[in-house]
Amino acid sequence: LIVATPTGSTAYNLAAGGPILVPHLNGFVVTPICPHALTARPLVAPLSSCLLVQKEQQSDQVMVTIDGRPGTILESQDFVRIVSSDQPVRLFRTKQHSFFDLLRTKLHWGSRG
Repeated sequence: LIVATPTGSTAYNLAAGGPILVPHLNGFVVTPICPHALTARPLVAPLSSCLLVQKEQQSDQVMVTIDGRPGTILESQDFVRIVSSDQPVRLFRTKQHSFFDLLRTKLHWGSRG
């Protein structure tokens, strides 16, 4: 399961079949990784949501990795609570590029062959 913000939605989330979120969207996306059912689809939720992720009692080993840090194994009673911070991250850009121009360049949108 991948949970991503608009800032982090175009890497692992995109590779797992999740949507691209525009930068100013106040939400996050939850994308199943390699789901075994067609009913497991990505979900976009508002930042005001609180997401609880918990391991099923009978499931195999489950590991949580946050922003590339070393993973932690979830025990049967453990859960991960995902909420938005009340302190937003401010990003600095040196050049003005349109978000869609950047996507067009990186993802080769509109190019042939």
